Amino acid sequence: MSDLYNLNARIRALWGRLLTRSDYEKLLASPGLPEIAAALRETPYGFFIESVGRGISDAGRMEEALRRNFQETLSWLLSVSGGDCREAVRLLLGSWEVQAVKTILRGKAAGIPPEEILASLLPTGLHGEAALQELCRQPNIRAVVDLLATWRDPWGGPLSRAMREYREQKDLFVLEAALDRFRADQAASLLREIRRPHRGDEREDALALFLALSVDRTNLMTALKAVEEKIPLADRRAFFLAGGRIYAARDFDRILSSRSVADALVLSARSLFSRTLGTMPASFAGMTLLTAVERQLDRVLLKVMRARMRSDPLGWGMPASFLLNKTREIQNLRMIFRGRMAGLPDPDLMELLILEY
Repeated sequence: MSDLYNLNARIRALWGRLLTRSDYEKLLASPGLPEIAAALRETPYGFFIESVGRGISDAGRMEEALRRNFQETLSWLLSVSGGDCREAVRLLLGSWEVQAVKTILRGKAAGIPPEEILASLLPTGLHGEAALQELCRQPNIRAVVDLLATWRDPWGGPLSRAMREYREQKDLFVLEAALDRFRADQAASLLREIRRPHRGDEREDALALFLALSVDRTNLMTALKAVEEKIPLADRRAFFLAGGRIYAARDFDRILSSRSVADALVLSARSLFSRTLGTMPASFAGMTLLTAVERQLDRVLLKVMRARMRSDPLGWGMPASFLLNKTREIQNLRMIFRGRMAGLPDPDLMELLILEY
């Protein structure tokens, strides 16, 4: 496991470049985008802001700086990872990769312009900037799926197989479910191949725990979306993913049988999710209820992986926790930019950020 020890030592040094509470306070105290850009130049993002050039707006420069910073971070992480470490990083990055593909499909279904879809994405290191741009330029969902298949991209297979059912039902839920199942199967296969240190209960290994909670999160969001949109799932078990730690198939069935999302959340509040789902905020600062639930579940994953990092500093908790925290940072910064542009009151903006967990 010397590769893992080396990777953790490198990540530990990189951890110090994440934004501090003081950095966030300066950004939140900034009244407008020019002031936010000035405050951000004093952080590790300053180099990337300057690298963008002067030809675009403050908002555009900052968005592009975030993309470049994230891409460089992940490229570096993959470059210094070898063997099992590289496979573990791939396993972790798969969560953001599937989200990127979903975002493109949703954008095409809603008729959103390519540049707006691209602005919502982050290069994951598996799909680079050029690939994401090309996918966003495709005219429709069929073209996106065909391009992925032409590239022999892993996501192209499950999407191509699901297209017939999608054409019949015209429901994006079908394609998203196909992506989720492929992602879960792919991650489980990777996990079996990765050599992990035998220190105590293997179920508590950070990678195993990350994957299990990701499966639980996907099952819960699938059920809540079906309840909210009243999507009839004739074969419920076809949408349930095995491998979770919190919800069994019978729990999934009970949640799906709820009359409302509120009722479903009562049934969902159990185990590691009990506290966060049992204390949902009364208001969501313009977010939908399901988006608010996703944000709460983000907090659970952050907290659990941070605990794994502290209890086993030589294990996989360090890379898992770092990637989750880096993504949280990018999301927070985007919220701050866009909140200021929209004139969102500070209390509402604060609800959209994940600063504590």
